[in-house]
Amino acid sequence: MFTRATVIGAILAVLATTGIATAAVAHSHSASDGAWTPVDGNATQPAVKKPATGQSKPADKVPALKAAQLQYEHQSWGDPTTEVNMTIWAPKGWKKVKLTPLEAKFTSPNGLWNLRVNATQTDQLLKAATDNRYALIKASVEDFHLISRTTGSIRATNVNYQSMVFHHQTLTYTYTDPTRGPRLVIDRFVSLGTNPHPLFETTTGGRPQDAAALAAVTTKATEDFIRLP
Repeated sequence: MFTRATVIGAILAVLATTGIATAAVAHSHSASDGAWTPVDGNATQPAVKKPATGQSKPADKVPALKAAQLQYEHQSWGDPTTEVNMTIWAPKGWKKVKLTPLEAKFTSPNGLWNLRVNATQTDQLLKAATDNRYALIKASVEDFHLISRTTGSIRATNVNYQSMVFHHQTLTYTYTDPTRGPRLVIDRFVSLGTNPHPLFETTTGGRPQDAAALAAVTTKATEDFIRLP
């Protein structure tokens, strides 16, 4: 279950680093897991809302990330004591950091883009987990702007989940980082088959101009996820 104690530990470990959801989304909902706030692919402590200062940010000269630039490789992590193991497709060359036995973060070499995957299961329903997350982010993230809330499904490509379907609800939003300026985040809860509870969560972060590529990263990570046993 996504508990405050579990996630706050990850928060402090990844605060220093930094998605838009994907081709499989279908229709929008009204927008609430209120234990933590994922920002830019990391679990971060909620920021107190405050007015923009108007301070200029350094010019960002890195071109927008393109989906065609990305190659993928299988990345795995888990808990040797229980033999629980997770595997996904992650962008090749992105550095993996294991945050907890069930959670890992992948960061691009330039630090601009990242993907976080959390396989801690929850007893909340998919919609309730998303509703709670939306409420928390809206109340705590500076300069929050919801771009979309979508729901959809993707057929699993991993042979261990052959012929099964992932169902997901996704929040896509922007916020302002005091140092780096505008950031774009996709936060997605995913269930499998007829189970109505989230099996895992992905959070992808980058800049607004990277949206299409980050959508591809989110799709790839969703469709090939596997948790064994």
